[in-house]
Amino acid sequence: MSKNHQVAWDSCLKVIKDNLSLQAFKTWFDPIVPVKLDKSVLTIQVPSYFFYEWLEEHYVKILKVSLNKELGETAKLVYIIKMENTYGNKQ
Repeated sequence: MSKNHQVAWDSCLKVIKDNLSLQAFKTWFDPIVPVKLDKSVLTIQVPSYFFYEWLEEHYVKILKVSLNKELGETAKLVYIIKMENTYGNKQ
């Protein structure tokens, strides 16, 4: 059975949401965008390098548990860090 990245990430989010406060979930998981799923490798986009570091420091265990549950023991998570536009027009 083949899943797409959005379905796989949504399933992971259900597990994560059950284990975090609503505020922590909204702060750290709502901004994440699933990008692609290739076999058992899920690629997600995060808003900044700080965001990536925070996830890895504070939520790596719950991310691993949810990925393994959804994609199997060989599941891996790849991050894409969205580069902030520092030269854009400010309004």
